[in-house]
Amino acid sequence: MGFTLVRKTDGVSVLSEGILAVRYWTRLRGLIGRKDLKSGEGMLFPKCNSVHMWMMSIPIDVVFLKTLVPSKEWKVLDVRPNLKPWRLLPVGCFGADDTLEIPSGSAERLGLKAGEVLCTAS
Repeated sequence: MGFTLVRKTDGVSVLSEGILAVRYWTRLRGLIGRKDLKSGEGMLFPKCNSVHMWMMSIPIDVVFLKTLVPSKEWKVLDVRPNLKPWRLLPVGCFGADDTLEIPSGSAERLGLKAGEVLCTAS
């Protein structure tokens, strides 16, 4: 399932080719095995507030999100930039509902920070 996420305040695209990880095998594999992640690509893990970098081959930025009910909007709780591959310690965010994985450097390039609201493009 592809989808697009934009910053609500200015419509800047955060994710243009998103993969929604809802099925078991998609969640289990995640981005493992990917040799690169292009600008605009990424994966959203619903009901997930932590990640690991075990068996990953690329660095990523991780954005922890709080679902704003009932709309298709998410508040950014925390941004963890440039997480390196093959790290064993889990990275998480208390209170996060969902986790977004995007290419390393994307959060800084977009100026993405805690408190911002993301929404699906209409």
